[in-house]
Amino acid sequence: MSKSLVDYKGIKVKKELYPIIKHIEDVDKYREELGRLSSSWDIFALLGQLGDIHIDIGKTKENFLNLTTTLLNHLSDETVKKATAEMKFKAQVAIDIVNRNLFERTADIGFLATDDDIRDFLQNFVSRYNSDSVELKEEIQKRFLEYVQKYSVYYDIVLADTKGKVVARLDDDVKVDWLDKEFTQKVINSSDEYVETFQYHDFIPHKKQSLVYSYKVTQTNDSDSEVLGVLCLCFRFRDEMEGIFNNLIETRNKEALTILDEDGIVIASSDKDYIPLESKLEIVLDEEYKIVSFCGRDYIAKTCVTNGYQGFKGLKWYGHIMVPLEYAFLSNQSNEAKADDAIIESMMENEQHFSKDLKDVFNKSKTIQENLGRVIWNGNVAQSKLNSSNREFSKSLLSEIGVTGVKANSSLSNLNQTIINSILKDSEFLSSLAIDIMDRNLYERANDCRWWALTSYFRKAFDDYNSLSYKEKEISSILKYINDLYTVYTNLLVFDKSGKIIAVSNEKENYLVGKVLPQKWVGETLNLKDTSKYCVSDFEETNLYANESTYVYCAAIRSFENQNEINGGIAIVFDSTPEFHAMLEDSLPKGKDGVFALFASRDKKVISSTNKDIEVNSIIDIEDKFFELKNGEQKSEIIEIDNKYYALGVRCSQGYREYKSAKDDYVNDVFCLVFNYIGEKHFDSLKYEQKSKFLNSNAKKVFTDSCVELATFHLGNKFLAVEAKNVIESISIDKLEESIDMDKNNPFKGMVLHKDNLISVLDIRSFIKEDITDTELNTIILLEYDKDNKEHCVGILVSSLESVSVVEKNSIQQIQSHFLGTGTLVESLADISDYEESQVAMVLDIKKIDDNLTKKV
Repeated sequence: MSKSLVDYKGIKVKKELYPIIKHIEDVDKYREELGRLSSSWDIFALLGQLGDIHIDIGKTKENFLNLTTTLLNHLSDETVKKATAEMKFKAQVAIDIVNRNLFERTADIGFLATDDDIRDFLQNFVSRYNSDSVELKEEIQKRFLEYVQKYSVYYDIVLADTKGKVVARLDDDVKVDWLDKEFTQKVINSSDEYVETFQYHDFIPHKKQSLVYSYKVTQTNDSDSEVLGVLCLCFRFRDEMEGIFNNLIETRNKEALTILDEDGIVIASSDKDYIPLESKLEIVLDEEYKIVSFCGRDYIAKTCVTNGYQGFKGLKWYGHIMVPLEYAFLSNQSNEAKADDAIIESMMENEQHFSKDLKDVFNKSKTIQENLGRVIWNGNVAQSKLNSSNREFSKSLLSEIGVTGVKANSSLSNLNQTIINSILKDSEFLSSLAIDIMDRNLYERANDCRWWALTSYFRKAFDDYNSLSYKEKEISSILKYINDLYTVYTNLLVFDKSGKIIAVSNEKENYLVGKVLPQKWVGETLNLKDTSKYCVSDFEETNLYANESTYVYCAAIRSFENQNEINGGIAIVFDSTPEFHAMLEDSLPKGKDGVFALFASRDKKVISSTNKDIEVNSIIDIEDKFFELKNGEQKSEIIEIDNKYYALGVRCSQGYREYKSAKDDYVNDVFCLVFNYIGEKHFDSLKYEQKSKFLNSNAKKVFTDSCVELATFHLGNKFLAVEAKNVIESISIDKLEESIDMDKNNPFKGMVLHKDNLISVLDIRSFIKEDITDTELNTIILLEYDKDNKEHCVGILVSSLESVSVVEKNSIQQIQSHFLGTGTLVESLADISDYEESQVAMVLDIKKIDDNLTKKV
């Protein structure tokens, strides 16, 4: 083992951790804390020689030092594992969100290239010097502007003829007459449904690199139709990446998220000062992480390829993250309220959050603490029997040793709180990620319905209402073509002013044609003010979606002759069940059990769930405060559901670009809730409420002849005491030799061998009316009431040791037997004031214990 460990500031650590352990803040913090405590043990060892405390301080120090070494190694492993897993997740999400977005762009160019207005323009445009052509160009630019006003992810649209001559574009300020010939031929000759290029484009000279989606414009949709020209959509790549990065990065650790091309060249960066564009970075795919150097600084790096979306993987790009080594493992600075012990204990039982190795460290710490506590309790009992001049000094020293032991243990407790806060932070982050993906997706739906409503063929057909029914086939054909490109819809349909369905895209639902839509959104659609407006149904069950719940997005079909006149509308049925589920699944870490997510409305109605036990349209029963968040606000908290603890992270939607913005009339607040399972709730209240306080006892109270010393302890929730002079000592339950084939109701539980004497051990739970489990009994107190008679010794099982307290004799209240009955083991009550709040202890009659219980054996 020594070969694999190296020395780091007095602590043996794994060799592979040595380069990074100094950067792990929590590890260094705990190392320093425990190091200071180690010095305290040395001081106590010296002072112990002045007093008569009979404690092997060296052994205690050795136990804590060994524990520190084990803890810091495990903590380092867990911290590195968690930090690098978060890095990988962010890099993966970054490239996947980009890929999702760009998938939509491939459909956009495919449909816009079939636009009748663009085809007509190319067939009729002569030159910029022809007056009719100038008018045609102005009209097509207006159409381009309408498109970009809907799909604001584009900043320019460029249209060229088959020779590459630019005949129209939205941004007239760019004075470029020709497309590159090679580029033009690539688009014209492509058999793909789109051409995606990220490079320098000569028709966008002001950008070193730009992302453009291009396709050939043909006379008809037939595969062998004549090519009329080339259409290019110029995407706001930098702008889009800035929004994605801002939702993912943690500025505190100075991490940089980037998108790399296939050669490792940076094409987008969340921090261009740290990682400039066009930098070449090492691609780290095969390792979990790698320490790399860049510009004289060490980073932890990780690279991910896209998982793809509906088979689309786009250009060969990578998501890549780099975190400066000195900032990669910062402590959690959360100000969250501290979780109570029940939640901590529950979390420690869950290996998803708390590894078996780390739990072993805590169990060892607990054992060391219990043993130290027992030794100190015994030491105080021993001091109570002495008249030494060092008595008060020794008791004070014992108290300080105990406090130091508690400090060592509390360092571990602080670690537990750090883990809980980290889980809460993760839940909050995941909820923000999922709601952002949803807002981005539904932004596209609002764009689609508005643009498709402007299809010239629809507008002209609805102007001639009398012949509209004869055009059903052509309208359906157009709708089907669109639906084949945009696969997130189950059906597209158009309806007239009466709400009657004229045509549908889904042939399986042709039976809807001729039926009148009764939904309220029909009337809302027919009253939309202008082409920028749209309306959306409530999330509700509809026969348009197999009687399941979904959103239907609608826009008005306006007269071609008079834009102010509305002749009908288009309704597009979003395939909400698989799409929303995929958004939630894509937001959650893969392979991690116990995490599920929901989309829900402000009235708590479930829209989608990754938990099969929570159905769509059911009401999620959690506190109102989570649904009172304003747009963009988030909250996280530990909650209890069905006797289970969860770290709940909630985020309220805030829209994306124009969608759900202040300019948008549409208001529909959606919440994403991410539940991260902590563990089962335990019903053993004693285990958490009862703290061993003997270490903090008040040692200033001086013993006089008018006083008596009481050794206190807990049995379940009962606070009990015996006179310290009657205590032999306390020992671990491990020393109990249990009785064989003894009736469970019999108080006799076995024997212990103490200084060559066998002593009976008794269970007094039933006699003091305390119902607790066997596992809560972990200590035996050996008692005597006749020093001259060895047979008058007995052991009792207890839950925990408390203090050895000095009490005035006249403050002890004797209890008459007729109050509690002859079966009671309690002889008096004593007020113990060693704590912040005084407590009443029931003082046991040892002779009664021996007389009444041993007779039953």
